[in-house]
Amino acid sequence: MRVSTAPAGGGAAGLLARRATVYALLGLAVLIVLFPLVWMALSALKTDGQIINPAAPLWPVDPQWSNIPRALGQAPFARWYLNTAIFGVAATAGQLASGLLAGYAFARFSFPGRRILFLLTLSGLMVPFSAIIVPVSELLGRLHWLNTYQGLIVPNIASALGAFLFRQFFLGTPAELAEAARIDGASESRIFRSVYLPLARPVVAALAIILFLQNWNNFLFPLIVVNTTDMEVLSQGLTVFQSQFTTQYNLIMAASLITIVPVLVVAVAAQRHIIEGITLGALD
Repeated sequence: MRVSTAPAGGGAAGLLARRATVYALLGLAVLIVLFPLVWMALSALKTDGQIINPAAPLWPVDPQWSNIPRALGQAPFARWYLNTAIFGVAATAGQLASGLLAGYAFARFSFPGRRILFLLTLSGLMVPFSAIIVPVSELLGRLHWLNTYQGLIVPNIASALGAFLFRQFFLGTPAELAEAARIDGASESRIFRSVYLPLARPVVAALAIILFLQNWNNFLFPLIVVNTTDMEVLSQGLTVFQSQFTTQYNLIMAASLITIVPVLVVAVAAQRHIIEGITLGALD
């Protein structure tokens, strides 16, 4: 009997073609995403004439490395970096702590009104911040927290997203682990710290990175809290810098590059943790 191998060969060729198509589309998507960043970085090393000249090459002919220190010298970037770091780290730590405790309580404890409280917590994800700007700013003003670190940090230490994600995670963990720990005499706080918290490390890492990047790039909230240069964060400072040097595009690009470098470093260095946290529940 004659056996034909054509279908197998055709199937392999079809699979190869599909993979090549997928990789080509992914490569195109990467180029579309990266091109603005590459253009910004290269423009930071050009003169204004090269940037506005449509016939100029993409790569700077004579790199102007002095643009970066010039931009740094035109504004207090060091102070803005410090303010942004304090705000980003403190707010992220508070959001993780509140999200962990709230999510664990909603998932593992039974108490009156639990469902209503959880729905009220989720409502924080549904109400846009622009709808509560006025009452928040008025409250901070009465507390004399405007233009202070506590005014920046305290209103951001609660995270409805963190409470939701951690609740869903803890609901998927075995309840038998807590029962075994209670038999051994462990307290509720010990069960949380030693049993469930280590299991949540991938989710904690992924959410910490996402929240940190969100806080680092936050613009609207610091805008209503801070009104002096020495308390501004990078997102505000960059806006002020752009308004002062509207026609010096190379300095604006250099300042933008200075602002996003820490974000890019964190995102690239921690991409494995982000993927682990997002796909944690995908494979059972």
